[in-house]
Amino acid sequence: MKRTQLSRIRFQIQPTVSHYREPLVKRLLASKEFTYDLVGRPKNSEASAADRIASASAGVLSQVTPLKTRALGLLWWEAGQVAAVWRGDHSAYVLEGRIYTVSTWAAGALGKLLGRPVLLWGHGWKRSESGPKRLLRLAFYALMDGLLVYGDRAQELGTEYGVPAEKIHVVYNSLYSQELLPPEPLLRSSTGDRPTLIYSSRLTTRHRLDVLAEALSAWPAELHVPRVIIIGDGSERPRLEKVFARAGVEATFLGAVYDFDELKEYYTQADAALAIGGAGLNVIQALGFGVPVVAESGNRDSSPEIEAVIEGQTGRYFEAASPGSLRNTLITVLFASAETHRMGENGLELVRERYTAEAHAAAIDAALRRFLKS
Repeated sequence: MKRTQLSRIRFQIQPTVSHYREPLVKRLLASKEFTYDLVGRPKNSEASAADRIASASAGVLSQVTPLKTRALGLLWWEAGQVAAVWRGDHSAYVLEGRIYTVSTWAAGALGKLLGRPVLLWGHGWKRSESGPKRLLRLAFYALMDGLLVYGDRAQELGTEYGVPAEKIHVVYNSLYSQELLPPEPLLRSSTGDRPTLIYSSRLTTRHRLDVLAEALSAWPAELHVPRVIIIGDGSERPRLEKVFARAGVEATFLGAVYDFDELKEYYTQADAALAIGGAGLNVIQALGFGVPVVAESGNRDSSPEIEAVIEGQTGRYFEAASPGSLRNTLITVLFASAETHRMGENGLELVRERYTAEAHAAAIDAALRRFLKS
């Protein structure tokens, strides 16, 4: 079948056309089922300079039509979205599922009026909701023909709140391509007898590492104190460097690292990875290298990727904001090498199954196929 005969989909890359979206963009453009006309914001310009996410390469950005966004507080208007639905040049329109984007409400209403499928791609529900916000979100979703969500919990909550199950399709999320993943968990390179912990995420108020500094500052004297590798940058970095220094905890702050081979080298040194505060794709990154994750339980800011941390199978949980619980959990993980390796194997297999760019693109294709046939 010629590519020109494929159904055309106007698809918004969200939240931005960032460096970690490159593998997915390439897979969508190579789809054998649909022709994707991609749009998106090149960067999260609403964030402070320190907290901005690096954009994709120039080559990838050139294949995505930039969306111009006007903002009034939380309310956004994305230019061109409503006009695209009005023109009707595509078989379906996939927009970012941000509830405060007014143009998405208008595009959904217009699509409903004209019989043109408008779908949303986003978190859906990350946690239980009640009251006016739940009603507002349900009204928003009622305008749409389908929801592409990141996790199973969002689907469970949606159906619990009355959204028809057939309207929700779980597509998970992605970071790397299948070909980049190691065939088996990385073998830890020798760093003496001291275990090594790795943390990789933006250093913002959503990701607070104070609890780690406190947990390690009271480490049992008979055990080797872990060293810590911290990858990432952000507005909290200067404060956190002082926190670790005052606690007397050895922590190497490397700043942002995007090069895959360099990241792989750091993860090769790690016995376990940390997800403290709101977790997200840092969980998928660690498990993709076969490194088990020690994650904070029940954090409201965690994204659906936290579902990949399965207690005792791919990692362990500790009680939120409890240095003692974190310390005890780390001791359990760091000094049980056989179990730690098993959890790393399980995590790597789960990423292969659900969280590669190939699996992500295939799930999006499958969702669109289902919605366009219904």
